[in-house]
Amino acid sequence: MDKQNYPHTQQNNALFERKRLPLLLLPLVFYLILLLLPFDTATQNPLMVFLGRFHPLMLHFPIVLILLTTAFVLLGKFNPNFNKPVIIRSLLGSSVLFTLVAIMAGYLLFISDAYTGSLAKNHFYGALITGGGITVSFLFYEWMHAKEKPIGFVFFIFLALTNFALAYTSHMGGSLTHGADYLSEPLVSLLPSKIEQKNPEDMLLYDDIVATVLETKCASCHNENKTKGDLLLNSHGALLEAGKSEKKAVVPGKPDASELMVRVKLPEGHEDRMPPEGKPGLTENERAVISFWIANGASQEFRKEEVKDTSILARLEEMMPDIYQAQFKILKDKAEFEAAQKELEAIASKLGVTVSPDKKMNEKFFDMKMKFPPPPFGTEELQEFSPYFPFFSRISLASSNVKDDDLFFLAKMTELRELVLQKTAVTGDGLPYLKDLPHLEVLNLSFTPLEDAHLLHLLAFKSLKKVYLFGTPVKNELIDAFQKHRPEVAVILEEGPN
Repeated sequence: MDKQNYPHTQQNNALFERKRLPLLLLPLVFYLILLLLPFDTATQNPLMVFLGRFHPLMLHFPIVLILLTTAFVLLGKFNPNFNKPVIIRSLLGSSVLFTLVAIMAGYLLFISDAYTGSLAKNHFYGALITGGGITVSFLFYEWMHAKEKPIGFVFFIFLALTNFALAYTSHMGGSLTHGADYLSEPLVSLLPSKIEQKNPEDMLLYDDIVATVLETKCASCHNENKTKGDLLLNSHGALLEAGKSEKKAVVPGKPDASELMVRVKLPEGHEDRMPPEGKPGLTENERAVISFWIANGASQEFRKEEVKDTSILARLEEMMPDIYQAQFKILKDKAEFEAAQKELEAIASKLGVTVSPDKKMNEKFFDMKMKFPPPPFGTEELQEFSPYFPFFSRISLASSNVKDDDLFFLAKMTELRELVLQKTAVTGDGLPYLKDLPHLEVLNLSFTPLEDAHLLHLLAFKSLKKVYLFGTPVKNELIDAFQKHRPEVAVILEEGPN
């Protein structure tokens, strides 16, 4: 080093050691403290809950900043225009700051919203490694800048570690929020199918193609338990019978007289159009093939090899990849459901409750009920079902030991339609956990110590259609006020189902 630069270097070193080094060591000390603090405090301090819920907002800042820092450092190795110490130091400093804030908020969310399990802990540990990695990276960069040395190997090692930890932490966070298979689920369709596929020429036009299309896009709203528009579309026999509307879904030989074809051809926005707005409609190919099948007698024995119309054959060829994929998904879902049913029945037998397929949901989800007399059933018993929460559509916990904190776990049942909390200790303090359930329509709070103020939480329940409040201490004036603001929600002052 040139001697005339030596005092300048010493001055930089002194400034780094006196001012910047202590600041950069503080986050590392903080992360070490967090590592030693307990996870299971489960505090419900309102301020901590409020601050913790900033975590989903804050976490995007360090992700973007760390990636930008890495990009500038790597590009700077090949292009001097990107080798700007002022910009890199600013990005590193911002990354350290926002990572620290995001982790602080995440820890508060972790303990105040009672997150448990390995996913939550791994997400937290990954965040600490990310925070520690970017802090040490900044520390080394500042040290090398003070020494007026080029970026060293150690800096790249810690920056790489930070990026790997960031990717892992993000994956754990996504899995925690959306489910463990959130990232891999879309790739299932790319895997080789284990289904023994028919020779295309041996396929039946109804069983293998038309029925698959109807099952995928129509049967969820047109089955024995949910006959929207009085149309049944879940079997060949049902298609040919008239429902309450006296209109047949399919009239053999007459596509234009078939209610199925009438509905799918209605313009978007029409209240009778099928499927309704927001759901994927039949493609042009699917409509043409179903119309052709009806026009040719709508027989269940009509084979694909009998089709001579070249335009229909071309449409069928275009449809086959989607048909195979839909068949794979239908059978895969059926297999998963049957496996879940066996495991759920075993858990239910051990805990003394009843679990059965929900007939109101076409037996695609499950219904759980307490037996009489009800067994001891509280937080621990409820959590035994946690791997299967997405499979439940109706839950009755009447006369159980569940309390407000347990509503946090019930909020993970994203397919829940009906929830019975009759004769429990629920005061309503935990009702906000349930407000974002997209399908919850019926809530039974009869004979609970529901507090007046907590009834107002139900104003935020977007899908709620019916609430039972019989035997609760809630004042009539408050019920009247609730009905005034949510007139579409029926308030039932009867005991209701259990």
